[in-house]
Amino acid sequence: MRKNIAKWLLIPLSIVLSIAGIANSEEAPSPEPFSDVEEDDYHYVAIKSLREMGIIDGYEDNTFRSHEKINRAEALKMITLASGAISGEPNEISEDPFTDTPAASWYSPYLAAAKEIGIIDGYDDGSFQPEKNINLAEALKIYLESFPNLSYPDPNLHLFADTPIDAWYTPYTSLADSREMLEIHPTNEIYPSQEISRGYLAEIIYKLLKFSDGYHFGKATFYGKALQGNFTASGEIFDYFQLTAAHKELPFGTMVKVTNLANNKSITVEITDRGPYGPGRVIDLTTTAFEEIAWIGWGIINVQYQIIEQ
Repeated sequence: MRKNIAKWLLIPLSIVLSIAGIANSEEAPSPEPFSDVEEDDYHYVAIKSLREMGIIDGYEDNTFRSHEKINRAEALKMITLASGAISGEPNEISEDPFTDTPAASWYSPYLAAAKEIGIIDGYDDGSFQPEKNINLAEALKIYLESFPNLSYPDPNLHLFADTPIDAWYTPYTSLADSREMLEIHPTNEIYPSQEISRGYLAEIIYKLLKFSDGYHFGKATFYGKALQGNFTASGEIFDYFQLTAAHKELPFGTMVKVTNLANNKSITVEITDRGPYGPGRVIDLTTTAFEEIAWIGWGIINVQYQIIEQ
């Protein structure tokens, strides 16, 4: 594949984005939930929200198959429709866009449209390899380059243990990190070469769209009895029965709504302390607050949060 890698992918889930349909159906009922995406699935909120937004529609049997790998053709369709790079069904074509993508294939019109606007260019041998599973680095490049107005940060400020400064994908992983789109492991790795699932791609898409609306993402932990009665960084006495939390930067007294991405349960807490400091961790809740949105045995959960009052 060329060094800049094919930039987009498709999906045999019949994924549909209809901006006009969304705008003209204010009273349309929410779509039926996918039969195989239930609470406690890490990607639950992302998948549920993208379906309600009209971005994904799933398979004919009303499944989404969140944990299955997604191939390049499927991912391209999903990404281009979600970003608006391709609106609706592309026109039929008579020529093969790539040597291994016959014009009659369901995905070829999307490939041709994406190729025409410069989103993809395929491999050096003229192929696209549509059935090959897409990895994280490729998906990020395709998705992020579909938004030409995004500003890329200094990659030195957003490096992981497995993203060398000179790697072709580091500008994309750095931008994704600045937009809080990634699953960061305790070892400070993101595994850019991993083949990603449908659910992870939905999560990546969802996070970038919601980040623009003021949402933030990361992992939440909790602290409790061991620190009961100690002073917090704000000078207040810590009480694990209260709905408070620690954050690295937000001003003390800020009210934050925290939502568990696995079940859509939310809690509003006040920032009174500083922390947490592990890779990918963004907020520490009191034991009581954590138990409002998750089973305490989980220890760490993936969340989104938004400032309610500052």
